[in-house]
Amino acid sequence: EGLARNAAIVLGNTGNPDAVSALEAAARGHDAPLVRAHAAGALGQLLEVTPRARRGLEAAQRDEDGAVRSEATRGLEGQRS
Repeated sequence: EGLARNAAIVLGNTGNPDAVSALEAAARGHDAPLVRAHAAGALGQLLEVTPRARRGLEAAQRDEDGAVRSEATRGLEGQRS
């Protein structure tokens, strides 16, 4: 879980639009809400680079976990924590 969370953070920090697919998958399907939330946060960072990240953020807004939804909303509003 910690490694996956760190990977999401690193991918968001790269600014590389090629990371969107992996982050979308993590935000949508990882077992740990912590990882899904960080993946959504990373997608928010990549939204500044590519509009492709929007789809993953919109999906994350429907997550069962409030922290994931919150990160997705912040990302879409351009207010990363």
